[in-house]
Amino acid sequence: MSLHPPFTETAHPHRIGPWALALTGLLALALALWGLALVYQDRMERHRHQAELGLQAISHLQAQSLADWRAQRLTDAMALSDDTLLAQAVAQWLRAPSQDVERMVEERLRILQEHENYTAVHLVDARGQLLLTPGGSTFGRLPEPEQQALQAALAQAMPGIVEPHRDAGAFAFPFLSLLAPVFDGAQPVGAVWLVVDVRTTLYPLLERWPTASATAESAIVTPEGDGVLFLSPLRHREDAALNLRLPLSRTDEPAVQALMGMRGVFYGRDYRGEPVMAMASPVTGTPWTMVSKIDVSEAFATEWNELLALGLPVVLVLLGTGCVLVYWQRRAWRRERALKTQLQRNLRWLEGAQKAAALGYFAYDVAGELFSMSPMANAIFGLPPAGPMALRQWIGLIHPEDRDATLAVHARAMSEHLPLRTQYRLHRASDGQERWVEVWGEYEYAVDADENRVARMIGTVQDITERKTAEQALAQVRTALEERVRLDPLTQVANRLALDEHMDTEWHRAQRSHTPLSLLMIDVDHFKAYNDHYGHVAGDHCLQQVARAISASVTRAGDLVARYGGEEFAVLLPDTDAAHARLIAQKIRDAVTAQAIAHDRSPAQPHVTVSIGVACARPAAQDAPEAGVQSLFEQADAALYMAKQSGRDRVELQA
Repeated sequence: MSLHPPFTETAHPHRIGPWALALTGLLALALALWGLALVYQDRMERHRHQAELGLQAISHLQAQSLADWRAQRLTDAMALSDDTLLAQAVAQWLRAPSQDVERMVEERLRILQEHENYTAVHLVDARGQLLLTPGGSTFGRLPEPEQQALQAALAQAMPGIVEPHRDAGAFAFPFLSLLAPVFDGAQPVGAVWLVVDVRTTLYPLLERWPTASATAESAIVTPEGDGVLFLSPLRHREDAALNLRLPLSRTDEPAVQALMGMRGVFYGRDYRGEPVMAMASPVTGTPWTMVSKIDVSEAFATEWNELLALGLPVVLVLLGTGCVLVYWQRRAWRRERALKTQLQRNLRWLEGAQKAAALGYFAYDVAGELFSMSPMANAIFGLPPAGPMALRQWIGLIHPEDRDATLAVHARAMSEHLPLRTQYRLHRASDGQERWVEVWGEYEYAVDADENRVARMIGTVQDITERKTAEQALAQVRTALEERVRLDPLTQVANRLALDEHMDTEWHRAQRSHTPLSLLMIDVDHFKAYNDHYGHVAGDHCLQQVARAISASVTRAGDLVARYGGEEFAVLLPDTDAAHARLIAQKIRDAVTAQAIAHDRSPAQPHVTVSIGVACARPAAQDAPEAGVQSLFEQADAALYMAKQSGRDRVELQA
């Protein structure tokens, strides 16, 4: 029943007909298709973004693992070059070979090979001849690449490295070499050749993919001539390591794109010709670039499912819009839940890996001055598991002694658009602990109308407190060992080496300040007769008493008491003229006499006495240090000779 009067064609020629209804239906269908297309595009973009972020996170972690692995190898080589005890032992063995010294050097090489997981360790001389291994003597010569690295290492006094390569004459496996130069003072005596089987230590770092995948893989590449060389095996081509080379003309190949400067996530075709999504990450401190990739068909496997699922509702719309909408909503909800479950699984794996490595990630919004932190990053900073961190809050957590330097490093990196790598201490407010952290960061840019500006920094933060503690303990041990090398074990005063070093330092200081420098040469009178009569044990005890008497008489901080050799001692007196030096010498003579050490075989006194020669110099700016030091020793020796010739138990000053 109509609510309006009937219309006639004459009165209303434009009444709605069947064609209008058909047009309305087509318009409604077009709107539905357009809406579905927008939904499809939005979901595809979200899925693509998630896949790219996952690949980016995995690539950053693997690249950092490679950089840490290589840095550890170089640290081992530098520690060897700084090992003065090893250098002295090698130099002594080369000058006068003996089984005891050889066994000591072999034991040091064995410990290095077993504890630091090196495939082979060799001692070589400065010409590249093989000398020793942990198992004993060996013969041969370094391969040519290692020979060149050895000469460069000796010339620069820095460890040399030979990138992974093959040499059938040396080893049957691909290996990386490090040459740690060994110096006896300033004289090169050889090097330690460290050999690493990259199959067992380097390649496994690339196999740690967090999720099950049939096509995902990572590879290390490096430029070689007009092409790209693969340094590691590939999932679909195990013989690729050091064998697969691609020309730079293959511009669609991810490895070639990476070496031509491509960074971030990009797309191309790999060595199999398959479309892939790839991520290139330069490995810090190396000529390597790491390329991580996954087949597009696997990365976006749900894309065709999305298309089918969204196409099905379009068909069902024609049969019944209501049923189609319900069915489509259900499918979309289930699909979203599956993606969310997969994402949560990946995030749980990533959080587990971060906890194992004490590593977290963050993103800093420059405009909002706000850090978005992973749960592990919050734990490192002593913050609640969830929630952002303000810039001012972060500044307050930095240790006061490191704050200015840390802020300056961040400001410089941001202003010059440089990658960030820095270490600093935290003073956590939550538990009061002091922790060391290492931060890596890169910047993302927002393109404005007239300039490029930094919009965001993303990076990782790692707790390295245990590593820093170990490094500091190692430094303390090394310092203690160096001090022991400069100490006479019998008398516990400085030895000849320490005297020479101190004399060189004080001579230059006296030249700069135009001050006098005095030297006392002290000899225990008739000590051979004492040793023959009382025995060597008593003789050692006598030297210890004399050393204590001398040390007690020399009280200034800059003065040095040293055992010059046998029963001879020397006292270096900076900023001391001849008259004052003579008074100190007389004080030493009286102190030794006061010890009243019985000496029945002395023709001078019934107790132990000393003869002392005193010499003084005022170094001028034009004086050669070597000649001046030698002259001062000769004058002190001459004065000591005069004291002995004049009846001993006396002090003589060289005129």
